[in-house]
Amino acid sequence: MSRTPEQIRDEWLHDLMPPGALERSPDGNLAKFLLAFAGPFAALESDVDGLAQEISPGTAVGLLADYEAVLGPDPCGRDQGDLTLAQRQALAFQRWVAGAGVTPAFFLAMAEAAGFTITIEEPDTPVHGRVRCGTARYGTADLRFLWIVTLPNKNTGLECPMQRLAPAHTTLVFKYAEAAS
Repeated sequence: MSRTPEQIRDEWLHDLMPPGALERSPDGNLAKFLLAFAGPFAALESDVDGLAQEISPGTAVGLLADYEAVLGPDPCGRDQGDLTLAQRQALAFQRWVAGAGVTPAFFLAMAEAAGFTITIEEPDTPVHGRVRCGTARYGTADLRFLWIVTLPNKNTGLECPMQRLAPAHTTLVFKYAEAAS
């Protein structure tokens, strides 16, 4: 929270001026002199407070175009068309922190931030040594790296970013809840 020029002046008078040697009254000449220097400091603090919301692309307004320029065009094409400010902020924020984690929990949070509820199933591998039934094998160790992602519908736009951000050894399989009903 920024301070007023008067608050800054009073702080300087109290903290920086020795008691008794100089007049520390807010009406004195020294106080009036310091008030002239306190104004720019108050303006600076106000500007810094105003930029506090710009530190993240998810809340940025004035610097949102700069974040978008740094990120460049979305490789999945999600930045096409007329997006609202909130949609642009959500997309820029998601792209800005996209490398933050590549776990199922990360993808659940990414979908939630986009306004969708998804599920991710990691099937258990039925391989225990050389378990077989006849000649067909029930599964392989590769099932450890399979994620079954259930999306609400095909229009979520989450498939491309999830494929791009998934760990290299992981295979994503997409299912759609609307197709199951």
